[in-house]
Amino acid sequence: MSPFVCNHDGSCEEIRLCCTETEMTLSREDAQRIESLGYKKEDFLVRVMAGFCELKNVDGHCYFYDPESKVCRIYENRPEGCRYYPIIYDARKRKCILDKDCPSAVTVSREEIRKVCHRVRKLVETLREEAAHGESPC
Repeated sequence: MSPFVCNHDGSCEEIRLCCTETEMTLSREDAQRIESLGYKKEDFLVRVMAGFCELKNVDGHCYFYDPESKVCRIYENRPEGCRYYPIIYDARKRKCILDKDCPSAVTVSREEIRKVCHRVRKLVETLREEAAHGESPC
């Protein structure tokens, strides 16, 4: 898991931007973990281009985001990509970077990025392989 602690600087009090209009891609393992909680894939997943599956948005936010309490209903079981965010992989640059849209990104150190980048890269490889072989969870 990422050493980054979501919202530890308090900058997401109004809304969790990472949960708004999310484009979080899920692996088969992510989907299975969430299904084991009693959710149906067709309720929380949507197929997007190139065979990838993403979290579904409902009313402008992630299916699992509760806008009243401002928390994720499956936080302990959230997708792997959510665990690493705001550390993301830039395929063009072939390196891990911070998503500048995240208000807390400025609190993540280069050391934290370095510690988790190999896992982020591995996740991206897994997602690509699953999509290419028709093995994504959708």
